[in-house]
Amino acid sequence: MFISQIIGDSFLGGDLILGLFFTIFAIIVGLVSSALGIGGGFITTPFLILIGVEPGYAIGTVLFMIIFTSLSATLAYSRKDGLIEYKAGSLTAVFTVIGALFGSVSSTILANQAPELFRLFFAVFLIPIAIKMIFFPKKKKFTNNHSNSDKESEEIEHDEIIFIGFERREVFSAIIGLVAGFSSGLLGIGGGVVMVPILVHVGKISIHKAAATSMFIMIFTSIAGAFIKISNGQIHPDLSLFLVIGIIIGAQIGPRLVKRINTVHLQRIFGFTMIVALISIAIGREQIIEIIRSIFNLFG
Repeated sequence: MFISQIIGDSFLGGDLILGLFFTIFAIIVGLVSSALGIGGGFITTPFLILIGVEPGYAIGTVLFMIIFTSLSATLAYSRKDGLIEYKAGSLTAVFTVIGALFGSVSSTILANQAPELFRLFFAVFLIPIAIKMIFFPKKKKFTNNHSNSDKESEEIEHDEIIFIGFERREVFSAIIGLVAGFSSGLLGIGGGVVMVPILVHVGKISIHKAAATSMFIMIFTSIAGAFIKISNGQIHPDLSLFLVIGIIIGAQIGPRLVKRINTVHLQRIFGFTMIVALISIAIGREQIIEIIRSIFNLFG
């Protein structure tokens, strides 16, 4: 009884064909997220909720998945000297973990006591991110040489030390990181969509360092959020396994294909897809079906 509560319930029921489907889906998510530099949770969590996974279980399952994707990404980034800001990242991780714990507990309470309100809040929070992907897509730039201007763009804007060896920018970005941690635990996303802008604009580091440092921070954030969900039995371990396998494979493919695909068009396509999915989550599948039936009846 205790073990089953800790590891959660099976979602696939031993259906390997369905497991293969989720693996393929996760490969696509890993490919897209690594190519665009976004968290896989932003795509995966809404999809799981849309197909009928209970929100609490969807969030727990995805947070568990993100543990492995962030570990894999951090390992890859660690091979590039100086890309991860370990000192600032460690301080920020303390605050994001606190935020993730509160966010994960809040999502459990909301999903159980006010599921309709939670779905609405979930959609309203993530729709602006989807809109940003459509109208303000991130453009990838690739250069074969490293000029002095390139090196200068990677420099950090240092300022005064205000707390046991930490600069003002590091302390402020860490405190604001509470928001990223809370959103991660609450919504089942990696938190990178919130954390990267904080590290760039408040932490005053380059976008490349911010992306790498965010992945390092995400290890601790996702572990904290997943711990709460696992302790409540809100995870589908079999589904998590297939998602982890798929997204790690996709994450290895994405960086190799990114130079060959138009990432702007890709972001816009996924942005529109996410808006449709999030509106469906907010309204509810039953209401969507009724709307479709009404439309058919008008022309029937």
